[in-house]
Amino acid sequence: MGLTDRYTIRPKHYSDHYRARTELMNVLLICNEPDTRSIVEDFCKSGNHQLLSLSVPGNASEEIARQNFDILILATYGAGHSDLMMELRKRQAFLPFVLLVGNNSDAEALAAHDIGVIDAFLPKPIQAPLLAFNFARAARQSALQSKVLEAEAESTRVQQELEESLGRQKQATTEKNLTYRELLLAYSRLQDLNQQKNNFLAMATHELRTPVTIMKGYHRILLDERLGKLLPQQREVLLESEQSCTRLIRIINSLLDLSRIEAGKLELIFHESDFVGNIKSVIKQTKEACKRKDLSLVLKLEKGIPRFKFDRDRVNQVVTNLLENSIKYTPPGGKIYVSVQPFFWERRIPSEAADGGGQDGPQQPQELSADNNAVMVQVSDTGIGISPEHQQEIFNEFTQISSNQINRSGLGLGLAISKRIIDTHGGKIWVDSQLHLGSKFVFVLPLNPPDGSELSHESIPSNQISQEGAVEKL
Repeated sequence: MGLTDRYTIRPKHYSDHYRARTELMNVLLICNEPDTRSIVEDFCKSGNHQLLSLSVPGNASEEIARQNFDILILATYGAGHSDLMMELRKRQAFLPFVLLVGNNSDAEALAAHDIGVIDAFLPKPIQAPLLAFNFARAARQSALQSKVLEAEAESTRVQQELEESLGRQKQATTEKNLTYRELLLAYSRLQDLNQQKNNFLAMATHELRTPVTIMKGYHRILLDERLGKLLPQQREVLLESEQSCTRLIRIINSLLDLSRIEAGKLELIFHESDFVGNIKSVIKQTKEACKRKDLSLVLKLEKGIPRFKFDRDRVNQVVTNLLENSIKYTPPGGKIYVSVQPFFWERRIPSEAADGGGQDGPQQPQELSADNNAVMVQVSDTGIGISPEHQQEIFNEFTQISSNQINRSGLGLGLAISKRIIDTHGGKIWVDSQLHLGSKFVFVLPLNPPDGSELSHESIPSNQISQEGAVEKL
């Protein structure tokens, strides 16, 4: 097989390629034959191509160092071609388009093999259309090489930006880890401080309660005149002192309850009891305080409330807290209403509630009606009321509303503790109030509370609260 068969690519129409406008090329011609040199020079001149013509390859090193060539035309054979190609590889990003001119002889084939890279073969004498065709090929190759260089530059830029981004991300991750560790340390420190506070609170309140309780006992001994008759003024002073001791004991007990709640040690003791009788007992203890402030206390009891299991002392604490709040924030001449009634508490399983269907009623004792699975207690008054924006925060620890200036005594723990007690029973407590129009605190206790029960305010519409039952003015 000759060089012509291996390297010559003939266009279908030479004239079309000859007429095609070709990109301006930088050409290096290695040729010692005048005829071939003349044809190439004329072609380059007509196409405004830059041409450097040398007779031997050894003279090309300096020019290759100064400029890049798009096309290399070799019309001589012998030593130096391999060195020329090595120089081109060293100096240029891409090798030029290589044209070999010859007579298709075996010596030329051997020379082409030594050169290593031949893009096309031009037989002598060189024909201008074929030369134009290969210049067009060289132009396309040069364009592709330019795109490759642009792609490599873009790839380098993207890689650099990626490395910078990874560096920034690594720095941000390091800073985030440092911040996270700092937060963990701060949280651990706060936990330790909170535990120390709880321990101190529990110890201090225990130490305070014992002497205060003894003082109250001595007050009662004196008031009962076991140590002799009292003058009216002495009795009055002792009564005020006893009341102060009682308030202090309640504050101490509230602090103890708070420390138990925060330590997760608030335990309820469930016993089956008479809920209505329990409420009456609390009301009886509150009558004297209402009388001293000229307040009317009205108790409304409905039938159908059975005995059920609850923590009697803790529920008494809740009702007492609600009544004391009503007494505290209701001006003289006002009214306080306490309502106790059976109630049907509609519940939903959380997974079914999310789908908008399904109901979960608590397991009910056989003797209960299907309509009565809970008991509802309402304590309402004609006091100063609570504005809507404060109706959620009043159940937080140490919260007292700044607008309630009638009586600012206490620590603001009563409602917070009451909420925890009701929640632990599986019940729900909330407030319905308007400023200057009184307040109504409501809590619901299940007769047989299920595990993990939750109740929203909306699930107990106010229009479901019965208005029937016996009313007793105390």
